[in-house]
Formats: sequence, structure tokens, C-alpha cells
Amino acid sequence: MKWLTYIPWALILLRATLAPLAVFLAYHGYPRWIWLLQFAIAVLSDWYDGKLARRWGVVTAGLRQADSVADTFYALAILGSLWLIDKEIILNHLFGIGLVIGLETVRYPLDWVRFGRGASYHAISARLFGASLVIATIAIIGFDTTQPYLWICIALGVVSELEGIAISMILPQWTHDVAHIGVAMQIRRKMKKQRQ
Repeated sequence: MKWLTYIPWALILLRATLAPLAVFLAYHGYPRWIWLLQFAIAVLSDWYDGKLARRWGVVTAGLRQADSVADTFYALAILGSLWLIDKEIILNHLFGIGLVIGLETVRYPLDWVRFGRGASYHAISARLFGASLVIATIAIIGFDTTQPYLWICIALGVVSELEGIAISMILPQWTHDVAHIGVAMQIRRKMKKQRQ
């Protein structure tokens, strides 16, 4: 059933397509429940693309990298939507949001210099950051509250970005799906032994 390989790719493409739609809905002031509906679809697509790919044995480096790019693209769309809906939220958390974005901005060129392409670790810290982003977004858009969810999300974002940078510095070559720094160290030791 070769067609199964296309479903995870379609889910990633769906999430990338929803990113500009999210900004469009926020810009034009559509009811928040409509924005939350597309957000729920994006979250489900993110959950199932990797899950189905692993179940069907169709995980590839390209798929995981595309997933990471779509995640970043959609996260920026969330930020843009929040700016359009209530820019005070962004301004009140500007330092933390700027720190996360700054670290992400450092990561991309670092990964390209070291490996010739972007990282795709899907580490536990990144998953926690993603989950906290979902909770914070629902709290803000659905319930008009930021505390304490957004600061927790920002803190997890900083941890995730720092761990991603550390993993990139530890790994001797590009590898996808690295759960944490400990796994990166194991991969490094294994590769070092193979070269001896």
C-alpha cells in the first residue's frame, strides 16, 4: 500500500497551509472559535503525521525534517495571530518571546554550518514545549488569559532551544529523532568507537 506513505506528507502540508490561514483569520477578525478550529486541525496533523509514519514504517529523514520546518512555520503563524488579536500579549512577554526566537535563529545557521541542513531532533524538551504552546494558545485565544501558561511555555521554549543547540554541538553528523542530550552523547561515543 504505497499510498500510505503520502498521508504523513499530506498532514505536514496541511499544517503548513493552515499557517497563513491562521494569520488571515486573525487579521480579518473572524470569531475565535473558527481560529481555534483550524488550530485544533493543525495540532492533530502534528500529532498524527509522525505517529502514522512510525506505525506504517515510512519514516524518512526528509519527512522528519519537513515536519520540523512545518512546526516552526506554524509556530510563527501563532505568534503573528496573537500579535493581530492582542499585541499587548506579545509586548508584555517580549523579552521571553524574543529570547526563544533568538535562540531558534542561532540554531538554524549552526545546523547548516555543521550538517548542511536543518536539525530534526524532536527531543522530549521540544515536545514539552509544543504541548505547552498548545495549552498557552488555547488559554489566550479561548479564555483571554496568559498566566501562568505563557511564561511556562516560554521557559520550556528556552530549554528546548538550548538543548537543540547542545545536541547539534555534540553530534558528529546529522541525525534525526534524538530524544535528549544523553542520546546524543551515546551516538557520539558509538560513532567514535566505529572510527577506531
